[in-house]
Formats: sequence, C-alpha cells, structure tokens
Amino acid sequence: MNLQTLRGVCYALTIALSAFLLFQVQPLISKFILPWFGGSPSVWTTAMLFFQCALCGGYFYAFLLSRRCAPARQTWIHLALLAGAAWAAAYVIPGAELKPVGDEDPALRIIVLLSLSVGLAYFFLATTGPLIQHWYARAYPGRSAFRLYALSNAGSLFALLSFPYLFEPYFALQDIGRGWTLGFWAFAALCAASVLLNHVLPEPDAAPVAAAADDLAESAAGPSLVARALWVLLPALASLAFITTTDHVSHNVAPEPRLWITTLGLYLLTFIICFDHPRWYQRKFAAPLLVLALFLLTGRDELPGLLGLDLDYSLDQTRWAHFAVMFLICFVAHGELYRARPASARYLTEYYLLMSVGGACGGLFVSLVATHLFADYHEWPLMLLAALLLAGGVSWRVRAAGVGRSAVAVLVAGAAALVMYWEDPLSLRGQDKPGQASTTLYQARNFYGTVTVADRRQAGAPESDMRIFYSGQVVHGVQFLSPDRKRANLTYYGEDSGAGQTLRYAASAKPSLSVAVVGLGAGTLANYARTSDAYDFFEINPEVIKVANEWFDNLALCKAGTQRMYLGDARLKFETLPADRLYDVIVLDAFSGGSVPLHLLTREAFALYARHLAPGGLIVAHITNSYLDLYPVVRRQAQALDMSFRAVDQAYDGARGIHFNRYFIMGRNPAYFAAFPPDAGSPKVRSSGLRPEDAPLWTDSFSSIAPIELKD
Repeated sequence: MNLQTLRGVCYALTIALSAFLLFQVQPLISKFILPWFGGSPSVWTTAMLFFQCALCGGYFYAFLLSRRCAPARQTWIHLALLAGAAWAAAYVIPGAELKPVGDEDPALRIIVLLSLSVGLAYFFLATTGPLIQHWYARAYPGRSAFRLYALSNAGSLFALLSFPYLFEPYFALQDIGRGWTLGFWAFAALCAASVLLNHVLPEPDAAPVAAAADDLAESAAGPSLVARALWVLLPALASLAFITTTDHVSHNVAPEPRLWITTLGLYLLTFIICFDHPRWYQRKFAAPLLVLALFLLTGRDELPGLLGLDLDYSLDQTRWAHFAVMFLICFVAHGELYRARPASARYLTEYYLLMSVGGACGGLFVSLVATHLFADYHEWPLMLLAALLLAGGVSWRVRAAGVGRSAVAVLVAGAAALVMYWEDPLSLRGQDKPGQASTTLYQARNFYGTVTVADRRQAGAPESDMRIFYSGQVVHGVQFLSPDRKRANLTYYGEDSGAGQTLRYAASAKPSLSVAVVGLGAGTLANYARTSDAYDFFEINPEVIKVANEWFDNLALCKAGTQRMYLGDARLKFETLPADRLYDVIVLDAFSGGSVPLHLLTREAFALYARHLAPGGLIVAHITNSYLDLYPVVRRQAQALDMSFRAVDQAYDGARGIHFNRYFIMGRNPAYFAAFPPDAGSPKVRSSGLRPEDAPLWTDSFSSIAPIELKD
C-alpha cells in the first residue's frame, strides 16, 4: 500500500470513527443526566441544542482553518487541539458535583454541564468531517468528497443503533463512558496520522473537482445568495422536523432514549441516502408523496369519518405515522440541499458551516424561542406548514409524477387547513358535551411542559361546575366551584381509590402521620391531612405549584400541622433529606401524564423511597396511564425489596366525579395487607400482554417501555 492509498484509508477510518463517537455520546450523556432533570423530554431537546451548536462551532473552526491557514499551520494547530481533546475525553461522564440542586434554570444548567463534561471532545470530533473532506477534495481532485459525508452519517447511524441494542442492555452507563474514552483515544491516533500524512505528502496540481450534471454552476464570485440561503433554510427545516417530532412523541408517551434514537436515526438516514449519489433523491416523486403524507397525517382523525370508515389507530401506528412523515420531510429537505451543493471544493467547508448553522437554528427555535414565546407546542404545526410550503413548491415546479398542479394545490390547501384546525392543543372544544361550556383561565409553558386551567360550567346545574387542571392533555386535578362541594376528593383521589384507602387506614392506625406526596397536581391529596399530620409535597415544575396555589385552594385549606413544599426532582430532593426523615406513607403520583418520568420507577429510586419509609410504612404508586401498563414494573420492584403488595382498580363514576384509576401499594405492614383483599393481578381494561413474572427489573442503566405498551 503506497502512502497516497494509506492517506485515503486513514481519512475514511478517521471520519467514520469520529462520526460513531459523535453520535454514541449523545444518547449516553442524555440518558445519564435524564434523572437529574426530572426525566423531562426537554432534556433531550436541550441536549440536542447543545450538540448542534457544538457541531456548528466545529464546522466554523474547520472553515477558518481551511480558509485562513496554510497547510503547515493547519497541521500544528489541529494537533495541539487534538491533544487537549484527548485529555478532556477522560472526563466525559459528569461527576456528582455537577448535579442540579433543583431551583436552577434547567436548560442553562444542562448546557453548562455538557460544556464542562463533553464539550471540548465533542467540539473536536465535530471539526473532523468537514476538515478531512476538504483535505480529501484537494488530495484527490475529480473524486466526490460527499461520499465521505455519507460514510460519516453511516457511522453515526451505526452508533445510534448499537447504543440501545449492543451497549445499553449489557453495560452500565459508566462502563460505556469509559469505553467511549478509549474509543476517542483510538480516534486521536488515527486523526494524528491523517494530519501528518496530509502534511508530509505533496498535493497534486490544482484541479477543479468534477461536478455532476445537476450541480449548481458557480460564477467566479462563488455560490449565489439564494444558494447560501438554501444551505441554511433547508437543514433548519429538517432539524425542526426532527426535534419537534421527537418532542411531540415523547410528550405523548415517555421521554425514552429509544424514541430519541429512532427519530435521530431516521434523520441521519436521509443524509446517508441523499448525499451518497444524486440518483437516490427523485424530487418528482418525493415531493408529491410528502404532500400526500402530510394531508393523511393531519387528517387522520377527520378523514375516516368523512369516508365512512371507523378507524382506531393504535399507539404504535400513530407513532410510526409521525416517524414516516418526519422521514419524508427530512428526505425532501436534504435532497434539495444536496442539489444545491457547491461545485467547487473551495466552498465545501462554508457549505457545511452554513448547514450546521441551519441545524442549530432548528434547535434554538424550539429550546429558546418557542418555549418562551408559545404557551403550547405550536412549533409542531408551524413546522408542518413550512414542510407543506416546501413540498408544494417543489411539486409545483416539477409537475411531478403525473400529479397535476391543481391536485397539488388542493392537497396543500387541504392539509394546511387541517393543520390550522388542529391548533386547539388541548382539544377542549371536543371535550364539551351538550350544555357544557369551557373557558380557559390560564395557560403557560416551560421546560417541563404545558399547564392549563379551565372552568367547565354545566347549564342548569351550577352545583356541577368545576375547575380543571391539565398538564399537557391529561387531567391532573378537578375541584367543584360550589363552596359546599369544594372539599370533595375527585378524579383519581376518591375515598375508595388506592390512595384514599391507604391514607384513611394509616390515619386510623396512628394519631399522627408523616406523608410524602411526589407530584402535586391540584393538591387534592392535601384534603386527607389532619392537624396532627405532616405533609411534604415534591414537585419539579414551578408552574404546577403556582397553579395549585393561585387557582385551587386545596393547599390553602389543608389541615396538616406541618406542610412543606420541595421544588425540584423528587429523587434529588429525597437524597438531601435528613436520614431520620421517615414517612408513614409515600404517594408516588407522577405517572398518570402523557410523559412518564421513568427514573422514578427504577431499582435505585425505590431503594431511596424504602430508605425513608418508617417501620410499617407504605408506598402508594398511582399507575393509571393511557399508554403504559406500569403494573409489572412496580410489582417487580416490590418483589426486589421483599415487600408485600396489592393493586386497587376503581371504576369510573361520572356522578361522583371519579375517573377510572389504578394504584399499587407495597410495604412491610401485615396488618394493612390483612385488612384488604390480596393482590389479584390487577384486572385491566387493556393490557400490555407482559406477564408480571416476566417483567425485567428496571434500573437507572436499563429501562424499556416497549414491553409494557398497552395493546388495544
């Protein structure tokens, strides 16, 4: 093998390994810090913002180095930065000293934490792709450097797929982190060899890179302003599609890394396909298909009825419909981006720089603009409208695949109308029955999601008027407006619910109770307190505390002699409690929403609860959920702690304001379990099909929602 061939091999191996490490560390670090920030889906969104900005910084460095520095200077600058990154790679897993206290700005804290742990190593990995492609284009004129970009994305995709299936199930996160450090040092050796070979081997005579027939013809002044604008806008749309789809699916199910990896993997796959060869992206077929897919997705709840069909989409079908549309949006955006690529290698690093700027803009819009500008997740329908404009514009231009312009216009207009119709995020209009009228009193959004307070009034029955608290689209508390009925325990918290039974039993057995409630909601459980009791509430979302205090009066009327409010993630707060703070009852009421904090259901979490459980104390888990069968998970935790357990299902009772609810109670209290019927397997309306005895023990290193998704 001669030195020229060796250089090409080094380039390919270096770029593939750098891409693998870039995308292996993203789910690794995101999952590691997820419990520190309450398991919120916004952890992933904010982490993606950091990674996209770091990527943008790396591309900017590559652009400056290739444009402003002679080859010899490029060598020594890059080697010096490589040495610093190799040292920093040893500290990729953040230490306990970086844990949040609970009252900081979580988004800012995540960015600072990632900067201090993985920042320098990630930045250097980000420089590798564009810089090596620039060197390759100069060393091998006439060959396309874009195939190296496809190779880079293939390495990234392999990293994402290998993390949940080859690494996460078999190794602790700390061990994966140590392996990643070793991988970075191997990359550093390859990168140093590539840099030195680039320095010692002479470049061939300057020659322009051959452009394909559909390349943009560039004037002596370089790419046009329109082309440069496309280099930013197209990846911005693809990034926005990827992030908003991930957010949308995560908020409706659970912030689980496998969902993040699926969307990011599909996003990368479109890069691989589009940048491998011009033949893969055929705009005359892809753009009309995207218009049709958007029309079907946005009308999936309306079109079957109009066609006389009775369709009920499962969770899996709904999720993959969103994934398919996201894939098509990214495919069209990246296909058009490839068509707009520069013909000259001189503009290659600028092209990648502006691409990364566009990608970062998508993350910046979601994490910093939309969170503060919108009271709900309006960036999702706005992204769909932008995708419709792109797909409709491309389809109109190419008269695509036998689809006439009039048909394209009708589909685009219809899909746009459906998107605008869907701009009722909580679907409150659909929840009103004849004679009812709902009025939204308050709505807000922050890092942890959206909260809404609405009054629902019943014509001719003022005693049934009620105030409702929504977290996302899920009811988290209801209170009658009538003064005579305000103290009624409604929804999931009635006297015959698992929580009601347990709290009333504990009160009958002890003159004073110490109770911990994880998840505040509207504060309904405060109604069970006596003057001799002490109640501690743990709530991560400051907006929920604001709603409970300003729009409901359960807390204000609470009789507990001692009442404490802890703002922050419950696990972090439990870790800081005095060792002698023991609770007679711990109520875990954080799992009924659309986004389940999985880190509160792991072995480590339950060991922490047990540590603060008084002798004879009971853990009450509210496991009502529309998407997940949590019974096998908590049953497995009870068995691991050698605790007795029972499950309680309460049927819906509209006349009393009771919603169907499911509780799981565990502890070492023979008298309690003798007083109530034993666990009978928790009868279910819907089941995941997972036998409780086959459920794995969830830990911080491994927890998967796939086996416990409810089946129709």
